[in-house]
Amino acid sequence: MISSNSTLEKILDHIWGILQRGGADAKHAYHFPALATYGSTGIEQRTVVLRKANKSMRQLLCYSDQRTRKVDDITQNDQAHWLFYDHGRKEQIRAKATVAWHNKDETAREVWRNIPPKNRGDYIGPVPPGTTTSEYTDNLPESFKNSPTQEDTQSGFENFTLITSTIYQLDFLKLSREGHLRAKFSWHQQQWEGSWVAP
Repeated sequence: MISSNSTLEKILDHIWGILQRGGADAKHAYHFPALATYGSTGIEQRTVVLRKANKSMRQLLCYSDQRTRKVDDITQNDQAHWLFYDHGRKEQIRAKATVAWHNKDETAREVWRNIPPKNRGDYIGPVPPGTTTSEYTDNLPESFKNSPTQEDTQSGFENFTLITSTIYQLDFLKLSREGHLRAKFSWHQQQWEGSWVAP
């Protein structure tokens, strides 16, 4: 439990611990964070699925369709912000990151191999996500709607994109009736430097 008696080191360990749980547990509050990017249309933010958090590499991973706005934004500007909030714990994490993507390379293929056919629907839409249409569409081919096979969904690999965010700043806030707590951590000279911040 994080409190005013917690050290900065303990808070940093707590942050990465719950981010790792968020990536591993679909029911965790941090499994669906907001990711903000900046590109030609300005700031865009959306909810994504946190697939994995890697403390040693300082990375957060999520997936995308290559044809989306967020991939365009990342191509133009490799800076992004993540926002996590756990209502039960009353804790917020903001993370600043340098972002890159992998599409049609071995890094993406390694991840793609482990995605079950029924979970590949996000990447096989006939038209790019975000396309304006004259009528409702679920943007799924008919072959996907029954019991899709590996073969039915293999074409999705063309669009599947692994987004890797390397975190360089973390801002942690805990709300409490006994007094709010806020701390910030910045990656500097190959280590995290922490400081207390007025909430």
